[in-house]
Amino acid sequence: MAVVNGTGKGGKSFQDRALAASVRTLALREIEKVLKKGNGRLYEQVLIRLAGAILPRLNEVSGEDGRPVVIEISEVIARKHGIVAT
Repeated sequence: MAVVNGTGKGGKSFQDRALAASVRTLALREIEKVLKKGNGRLYEQVLIRLAGAILPRLNEVSGEDGRPVVIEISEVIARKHGIVAT
């Protein structure tokens, strides 16, 4: 038998989404408390875990041989958005 939510379709119910949001908020508040304390074993573990998630997002994106990335768009789109070719 398929799992059905309150809308008659598959997927997560509104209650599940609300609960997940609440749990995320609680977890973030507890993490904030640990980080504001600024020392201890739990602080170090949280910091290491967050660094692994945050640092990869700081990577610079560049083109071939470190040159800028070239993004090409159609002339129609450029005109529509007021972009002038150089």
